[in-house]
Amino acid sequence: MKSKKVLFVFGITILLLTGWLLSVRSSTGAEVIAEQKQLVEQADQLAERKLYVRAIELYKEALQNKTSLTVDIQEKLLQAYEAYGDMDDYCELAAKRSADGTAKEEEYLKAAECYVEHADLEEAVPLLESGIAKLETTGLQDYLEQIRYAYTLSIVGFEQILPTEDNTLMPAYNGEKWGYINNNGRVEIAFDYDSATAFGTDGFAVVQQNDTYYSILKNGDWYGADDGSSYEKMSDVLMVSGSHILGQRKGSYSYYDYDFEPLAEAFQFEKMTGNACGVAAVCKDGKWGVITDSGKTVTDFIYEDAAVNSLGNAFAGDRAMVKENGKWHLIDIEGNRIGEQEFDNAKAPESNGYIAVANNDGRWGYIDRNGELIIDYQYNDAKSFSQKLGAVQSVNDWCYISIYNEKVIDEPLQAAEPFHNGIAQAETCEGMSLIKLKYFENE
Repeated sequence: MKSKKVLFVFGITILLLTGWLLSVRSSTGAEVIAEQKQLVEQADQLAERKLYVRAIELYKEALQNKTSLTVDIQEKLLQAYEAYGDMDDYCELAAKRSADGTAKEEEYLKAAECYVEHADLEEAVPLLESGIAKLETTGLQDYLEQIRYAYTLSIVGFEQILPTEDNTLMPAYNGEKWGYINNNGRVEIAFDYDSATAFGTDGFAVVQQNDTYYSILKNGDWYGADDGSSYEKMSDVLMVSGSHILGQRKGSYSYYDYDFEPLAEAFQFEKMTGNACGVAAVCKDGKWGVITDSGKTVTDFIYEDAAVNSLGNAFAGDRAMVKENGKWHLIDIEGNRIGEQEFDNAKAPESNGYIAVANNDGRWGYIDRNGELIIDYQYNDAKSFSQKLGAVQSVNDWCYISIYNEKVIDEPLQAAEPFHNGIAQAETCEGMSLIKLKYFENE
């Protein structure tokens, strides 16, 4: 009986204590809000008198506690920052409100405009993309499309420049010999060669001089020589793919190391592409198939052709375009056909973006990675999208369009390559040029 009384008293005590705590918490919350209102009232009065430096400090003090008034106080602080000309803090607060999901369209736009004024597209574009994802408005998307394609165009004066995956060291032809230039158009490796490939991921490329192929390092030093001392000399080198040289010896293409020694003598092909997405397209007896990086068969040799992109690969974004029964269609890295659509011509994917295809009238448009027509057939020629841009030819000139089919780099170009690592090679009436995006996202 005594124990029951003790438990009863203990229970009553707990209930009383809980009620007291709730009362205190409620009272404290009310006091905080009252204090916030008082601080905001004082800050408002100072802001009306344009004494922003003092008003800002009071708004910030009011925001030290998070309450139901926080969002409204933040908006007042944003107004004070803007009136005071403190756009750095404005942008910082707008970014915080974006993360919290409370920012408004006007805040996104003003913050983005501030970033653009300071040439800071690295901040402006992601902020706008965040706003687009959160708000149902076209204003942010319209502004994003206005700014995201800012670029520079530099005439570099060579007859030909080959695209590479990172475009930091590019093979270039001066009309007589091949060498290498950097992304500013300056010569890095002398123009001493009859041919040159892009550098692979291991930092090796292949050049040819006096009918002999050499593997070279990025500083231009020779590493290996195909001089006929160990094997019959190669008759052609396609590229360096990953850590392999793709070369032709005795009429067949295969994989070789940087000393030009065979790596897979059992694999001999009439034609081959670079390895990308873990696979490559290879040709035997006039038909194309797909193999993995380790040489395992993905598809039989059933295709009439395989499109090859600007980097020498058939695959990009886990997709490739192959020709079967006279028509082109899309496949994935497992050889599965994507969609039922067929096309009269096609370019290889350059990324996970739109892919250029043509109809029987020779007009070009674009499909997505599911094979659905996204941009209707309307161009004389086109190249697949990369970094949200596609090169298209209307009449004679080339330009670049956005995924919304709007011209965004509208220079009079005689030729245009896809973008890689924010750079594209293009030909103007003054010669070869490098177009550099001020902002880009690698895909």
